[in-house]
Amino acid sequence: MPNDTNPHNRIRRRDVLAATGATVTAGIAGCLGDDEGVDTDEIEFEDFDPEDPVFPQRLSTLMEHRFQFGHIDELDDFEERDEPVYGGPVQEPPTDEDELIDPDPLVFSLTPIEDPAIYEDLTDPLMDTLEEETGREVEYFGAETYAAQVEAMRAERLHVAGFSTGPLPFAVNLAGAVPVGIQVGEEEFGYKLWAITHVENEDVNSVEDFDGLQVAHGDPASNSGHLMPSALFGEMFGVEPGEDYEISHLDDHVTQALAVYHGDYDATPVCSYCILPPFQEDEADPDDIKVVWSSDPIPTTAYSYRYNLVPEVREGIERTLLEHEYFGTEYADHFDGRGRFAEIDYATHWNGILLTHQDNDITYEVDEI
Repeated sequence: MPNDTNPHNRIRRRDVLAATGATVTAGIAGCLGDDEGVDTDEIEFEDFDPEDPVFPQRLSTLMEHRFQFGHIDELDDFEERDEPVYGGPVQEPPTDEDELIDPDPLVFSLTPIEDPAIYEDLTDPLMDTLEEETGREVEYFGAETYAAQVEAMRAERLHVAGFSTGPLPFAVNLAGAVPVGIQVGEEEFGYKLWAITHVENEDVNSVEDFDGLQVAHGDPASNSGHLMPSALFGEMFGVEPGEDYEISHLDDHVTQALAVYHGDYDATPVCSYCILPPFQEDEADPDDIKVVWSSDPIPTTAYSYRYNLVPEVREGIERTLLEHEYFGTEYADHFDGRGRFAEIDYATHWNGILLTHQDNDITYEVDEI
């Protein structure tokens, strides 16, 4: 049975995500920068139950419970859709063979990060399998921006790519991207939209408290960093981003989280697992970040190919993603043990993201990415 509390099914209803984190507690002592004597170890939070979460909670608590991920069974809770609710459908392969392309080498890219070169060696297991299954050499393209990645596929210079959640509809509508699968673990998938602040901000215990604060958002095309909070926060919490608080755009989720950690901004909406590396690598203390709200699970990076590749290459890409596992490789370990791919349906699994694009009056033009 479809889960009607899933944000991807009924995202415009104010009560859609309320069950996942609208309840908050108050009275946490200490305001960041106002009381240097605050002992954050003494700050108390309610006991955490992943099945019935109450917020706020320390980031460390959510990490302990692996609450940054959704359970793999929840992929079946998305309400099936025949057509995308917004924008166009996934493009079908051309019927005219003259419109097909057979590039060699194939060019592959993962979603842009601050240092795209990090992914080049990391993805060797996947690229090696791509070569075996397609019979083509594979080269890596380190895109520096979402727009550059979409434009490269539109211009047929990029053939296989992992597109982040928010930019995927641009890739589908502008670049002929065909989404195939998302990287998952044995029991986990996706991520969540979290609203976070510093633990010493005693007056910030819900998104409602963002009113009048200095809030960092992510890239304008980022789903969790900007588009989804822009669509939800006003309806759910009565706080309109850009109206009730000033938005400053930062480059990526880690930068957003560290900006809050160091007190440069009061709060930020982020991708739950994207912010974790500095906290997992002891560069920052997860006890010092307070999560005041969480959404339901959201699908993550969609691995896709260009629609007009020759059939044998398209089929080889699908086999690479859907018939192979990568557990135990550095590639899987980097992504929290996600060593296989689950098949996705764009209209079904991206319904909530498409609704946020509609709510934000997004038009699928290159200059909007």
